[in-house]
Amino acid sequence: MRKTSFEKMTPKELINAQKKKSIVYLPVGSMEWHGPHMSMGMDTKNASKIAEICAQTIGGVVFPPLYVGTETPRNKETLVKVGFKGTENIIGMDFPNNSLKSMYWPPELFEAVMREQLKHLVSMKYRMIVIVNGHGAKKQIEILNQLSEEYVKCTDTCIKNIMVLFEDCGVGIGHAGLAETAIMQAVCPEGVDLSELPEKKEKLYNVEFAIVDNETFEKGPNDDYSVRYDPRDATPELGRKLIDFAVNKCVEIIDTAYRNLK
Repeated sequence: MRKTSFEKMTPKELINAQKKKSIVYLPVGSMEWHGPHMSMGMDTKNASKIAEICAQTIGGVVFPPLYVGTETPRNKETLVKVGFKGTENIIGMDFPNNSLKSMYWPPELFEAVMREQLKHLVSMKYRMIVIVNGHGAKKQIEILNQLSEEYVKCTDTCIKNIMVLFEDCGVGIGHAGLAETAIMQAVCPEGVDLSELPEKKEKLYNVEFAIVDNETFEKGPNDDYSVRYDPRDATPELGRKLIDFAVNKCVEIIDTAYRNLK
């Protein structure tokens, strides 16, 4: 297998790889609560794996993943959708029942770190930087889009910012639910322990476990504010299918953009 890890390559190897395909992938995610059944590095593990496969498929090198992510307080509308009263002060997925807090960075610090990282990669003359983002926080996506647009305007580097959980993957996606659990089983099986969840006959309530479907965030809850897409139904086989789907989507986006570079 071709070497693609930036930190494991000599200067000569990096230069030769850049001559063949001038792409560098920058995986970024978070260190965030993903239910009692999953490790907190899920977002970044997912992004890193997809970046590695993309590099092997179409070329380029993968920069070391950044386990940094940002979040902001939930607004009243979102809190009510999830099952809270709407008056609580809750940042991201740090619900009151969680046994650990997430490691959210302040937005301005996250922006500063990402800005500096992109500046260094631009200075290395890569024609394309692909930010492979595994954390779906609106503020994080907003910052990454803003930085991408900013650098595209003032440099010759093309920057693509891709969120690697795709709504059309065929499975209901969400936070720490079926899709993410299956992906983690495939990427990092030691990071999942379904025995930490109650038996299948018991429902998983959003407020109790901080496991929430995107459908709930976007449209609203079901009748009892429970999880629709149950992480206890996850399998590594499903995870591999979801990874393949995401890789195919990413490869299409990246390959098309690279071929259109002037």
